[in-house]
Amino acid sequence: MPALIWLAMLTVAMATPAAFADSLCPGDKEAKQAEAQLSQAEKSEQAGNARAAYAGLQKVDSDCLSSASDKRRDAMRKRLGKRLGDEDEKNGRLKEAFDWFEGSGNKADAARVMLKRAQARPDDRSTFGAAFDYFKNRGPADSLKTLRSLAGQNARQLLATEEKQFAADRDSLDALGKARDWLYYTEAPENRLAVERAEKRGDTLAAESTRHFLNLAVSYYEFAGKPDKTKSIRDKAKKLGDDAARKGEGEIAAEYYQIAGLQNEAREIEKRTETRRRQDEGQRQKKFKSDQDKLEKELGL
Repeated sequence: MPALIWLAMLTVAMATPAAFADSLCPGDKEAKQAEAQLSQAEKSEQAGNARAAYAGLQKVDSDCLSSASDKRRDAMRKRLGKRLGDEDEKNGRLKEAFDWFEGSGNKADAARVMLKRAQARPDDRSTFGAAFDYFKNRGPADSLKTLRSLAGQNARQLLATEEKQFAADRDSLDALGKARDWLYYTEAPENRLAVERAEKRGDTLAAESTRHFLNLAVSYYEFAGKPDKTKSIRDKAKKLGDDAARKGEGEIAAEYYQIAGLQNEAREIEKRTETRRRQDEGQRQKKFKSDQDKLEKELGL
């Protein structure tokens, strides 16, 4: 190595304080500040102010701490997070407790509270979904199994509700959609229950001829992802629309065409129906005026 290069490297090494020689700390001033902040946080903890201590700890630049001080900081963060998490958990603030445990590296406690929170709010899909994603990515497997079981219970309750709704008015799509959302978290083949139920509902309504029921049949088949069966309903609706149009029932024909997906035909027959309605109204008004004039003449008015 050339002498000048070696001398330059030696000069830099000698000018670098030992406290942060192998760190990202920019200088001795910053290193002293970090140590002072750590000491202040420790004093807050000793005074019994855990929240202030944790907040102070968050301000400490760990890159500027010595290895020994950095270990003190990590141990303190975990200790404070455990204490604050336990406090929030005791008072029923489970989300806050989880945040303390997770943020301070108390992973076992974080997982325990995450599962506890999901079980405490079993019908809250947002809370459940967060827990499911948490355990899916990091385990443990038993927790994920517990959540899958809970999702299955919720789905079966909604399917029972759907059964009653369909029996009452044939429109149970809302309950079916919610059941599908919960079944997403279960394991195959259970997660296909909502889709199979939707196809069954569509088959029942496909035998009907009223616009309302045929429209629902289309919705059930689309829910189930059955394009061939959807097409069969649309073909049936077109035929019924043609029959209504031949009878002069324009509004009814337009509704059938809407179900059939024939928007242009629906608009056209609606336009013709409206034109005919205006013409009929004109004729009615004209006859009314004529009859009125005739009556007035007879009465000598």
